[in-house]
Amino acid sequence: MVVERRASSPYIEKVAKGLMKRRVLVLPERLPMTMNLQLRDGSSIVVIGGGPAGSFFTHFALELAKQHGLRVHITILDGRNFIQKGPIGCNMCAGVLSETLLDKMEGQKIILPRMRVQQEINGYYFQTRERGIQLRHPKPGHKPRIITVFRGNGPRFSSETTNISFDDFLLKQVTAQGAKLIGAVVEEIELPKDPQDFVNIVYKEADVRKKMSADLIVGAFGLNTALIKRIVGKEFGYREPKSARTCNAEIHLGSSFIQERFHHTIYAFALGIKQIKFAAFIPKGDYVTISLIGKDDMSKAHLVEFMRHPRVRELLPEGWSLPRDLCICFPKIPVTHADHPYTNRFVIIGDASISRTYKNGIESAFDTAQLAARTIFERGISADHFKKGYYRPALKLLAQDNFFGNLLFRIHEHTTSRKHLVNVQIDLLTNQQHAWESIQINHILWDMVTGNASYKEIFSRAIDVRLHLAMFPHIVRAAVRQGYDYFRHPILSWRMKRQKHLPAGYLGPLKEGQTVAIIGGGPAGASCAIALKNLAKKRNMNLNVIIYEYKDFEGGIDHNECAGVLSQPIEHILADNLGAPFPWHLVKREVPGYYLHTSGHVMKLDGKGEVSYALRRVQFDAYLLQKAKEAGATVISSKVTDIEIANDIVTVYSETKHVRADAVVGAFGLEEDTHRIFERETPYRSPKHLLTLLTKFHPKGEHHSLEETDGYIHAFLPPIKGIEFGAITPKADHYTINIAGAKISSRSMDEFLRLTDVQEILPKNFNESQKNLDYHRGCFPIKPAKHLFGDRYVTIGDAAGLIRPFKGKGVNSACLMGIRAAEVMVDVGISRQAFRIYLKSFREVIRDLPYAHTVRRLVIWGAYYGFLTPVIRIAHTEPALRKALFDSVSGKKPYREIICDTISVSVIRKISVTMMSWLAKRMLSFLALR
Repeated sequence: MVVERRASSPYIEKVAKGLMKRRVLVLPERLPMTMNLQLRDGSSIVVIGGGPAGSFFTHFALELAKQHGLRVHITILDGRNFIQKGPIGCNMCAGVLSETLLDKMEGQKIILPRMRVQQEINGYYFQTRERGIQLRHPKPGHKPRIITVFRGNGPRFSSETTNISFDDFLLKQVTAQGAKLIGAVVEEIELPKDPQDFVNIVYKEADVRKKMSADLIVGAFGLNTALIKRIVGKEFGYREPKSARTCNAEIHLGSSFIQERFHHTIYAFALGIKQIKFAAFIPKGDYVTISLIGKDDMSKAHLVEFMRHPRVRELLPEGWSLPRDLCICFPKIPVTHADHPYTNRFVIIGDASISRTYKNGIESAFDTAQLAARTIFERGISADHFKKGYYRPALKLLAQDNFFGNLLFRIHEHTTSRKHLVNVQIDLLTNQQHAWESIQINHILWDMVTGNASYKEIFSRAIDVRLHLAMFPHIVRAAVRQGYDYFRHPILSWRMKRQKHLPAGYLGPLKEGQTVAIIGGGPAGASCAIALKNLAKKRNMNLNVIIYEYKDFEGGIDHNECAGVLSQPIEHILADNLGAPFPWHLVKREVPGYYLHTSGHVMKLDGKGEVSYALRRVQFDAYLLQKAKEAGATVISSKVTDIEIANDIVTVYSETKHVRADAVVGAFGLEEDTHRIFERETPYRSPKHLLTLLTKFHPKGEHHSLEETDGYIHAFLPPIKGIEFGAITPKADHYTINIAGAKISSRSMDEFLRLTDVQEILPKNFNESQKNLDYHRGCFPIKPAKHLFGDRYVTIGDAAGLIRPFKGKGVNSACLMGIRAAEVMVDVGISRQAFRIYLKSFREVIRDLPYAHTVRRLVIWGAYYGFLTPVIRIAHTEPALRKALFDSVSGKKPYREIICDTISVSVIRKISVTMMSWLAKRMLSFLALR
């Protein structure tokens, strides 16, 4: 069917038409599948995300459906309300709409009303560390069409009463066209095994979990959502783009001051601050948006450093200081593109797929939405359709261009970091405006800050030989001046470098009446609170300890995902360090040892008297939290929403109240949103982790009783790609089953449960109940976090990641970390330097990590390729190897000690002979198949 196209990007039109002509090249055997996966009259489409990408796609889809004579039902799911103020109602963006985007929107008859526009921009001012220059539009006399908007309904503390949200405007446009909007948070996307089946979405609306089926799912959820991590685990191969956290802050200066000082101009900064690549002042009515982009993730400390720069201070009112109550956010932006953002009946658009690096994110959303919509109606909704009609054109349009953009930014960074070189160019732009080289430099800078031209085009102009020949005399003069200054002041330069490395002000131990806020009431947080109160009591000192924990452990409603097995010496940690008796009444059964399963082989590993304890984690967590209350800690049942760490105080915000403290302890694990709050405010970066899936099976009937089992835990090293290990733990009345791996999904658990070794352990009626099992997703760290402490903050437990991979005795480690952190805060201090002593307490764990990861890799490869089983069989006759296996599975010893104690001439010889025999059999089998 021939469709009349609306006005759109000429480049997109060209790419789309060219690809349409090549449809005849589709292989015959793939043609039926491609033809079957088409939208039909009455088809349903679900769009996840109500930002620009989702709204633009919905607009294009509804328009194309009309042109094709189809009725489609489009539902948009988004849990964010864009008419709310602050980050809660905002998609966190600098909010600049370029001239090219406005032209594209108007071509689609999307006209932004005046009340949604915050400022019309007449130009850009480029400010370096010493001097600045007003950039001119490349076409003399042309008035730029650039506007600024708020993505939500204004800053957090704004007094605005009208609806000014740009995203809300787009949503109202498409709902008026016929789309349905549901305020819901998507929790899971269930892709069908058969491409002909519908896709299912599990979402939560008003705290009620619901499920919806659709012909097509469009992911427009961006990077700043927890859902993206669940998409990564899917089997179709999606890999999210690499990203960096930016910083956006809204400062209130008043419209009269902004008009007088900024004159409808956006200020772009290249100040030579080490960690900041780009910065901008963007006027918006009574506010100015500060936008920072760095080499690494931005934090509030970078914002403070930027605001202190003399060139920045010149633009602010005299005596102005950064307010304590600040609307600030740290959103992720993509710096690469996603791999395979599509499969049958599912396509991802916008930032989570492909976007232009550092620039024009909303315009990139427009372009990818248009390409995806055209593909859906002009080709189909199979993976093959999306690959040819959407992904390849998007790569050509954006991803390939980003290669030149990255080169361009490196050149720009190199140039602006040398003051004499950049000053020569500013002299040209100021004094010789009409010179050819001056016009070219102005054109390059204008297109870089506005994004009006492709990076490839800008790069071609930047490396033009004629421009470099014209600039050569100026560059030589700049180099001579820079060299002269360098050799003239070598001692001064050396002293300045030394000054930069001086330590920050030291913060001493906690004092009488001071406050510590602990985020998270699990074993780590509760242990830290108990230890703090005990230490304060010994010193006859009053110390306020506040724990934020929004989960209901006592009610048994919430829980931490864990198999619930505590190992030695947990009872001594509690009794000796915390003065809390071990809760023997919570133990469901003792675990005397393990069965280790590999491919068709099982080995019994006895603990030789050392037992572990199986219990319900939720009950143990409730017990420790109650002990913290008895010690005098205050528990606030509320979720933390934000933190601010200043030089003299820490402010913790929650859903119910905020608290001012002298130090904050992060005990929030890996599954909470709180780690993102820490990453925004501090240099902290959460640890690398493995995913886990856990389920419970309660046997029914009298023919099987768990009391008849011997209490051993069954540990599995299955030959299933993606699963690193699994376990079945018998409790009092149920089995706890868990698996772990970097890329596991519910299908991984299904495959694990179908293994013969697993089926033999579980009761015969297990298969009848398998479809009713609930899977719970969790994770645990395999590497320490980065910057896990600093002035006035420290992280403990899984949030710190100071445990060994595989069997790290997570609860034991969490309790010890909480205790050590408390001791340092009370005895040494709450500064970065003081917390280094806390880190040194776990140097053995850190030293053991290389050995642990080596063992981990060998086990993964051995289980998958099949050479692990013959090696483990040696343990039947080799006591040292058998002991090493028990110590590894139980976590009794560090891997370094295990390896050193096990290696001997006898063991190496037996393993070598076994491996050669295994390899020979594999070769013979391969030759037989040939």
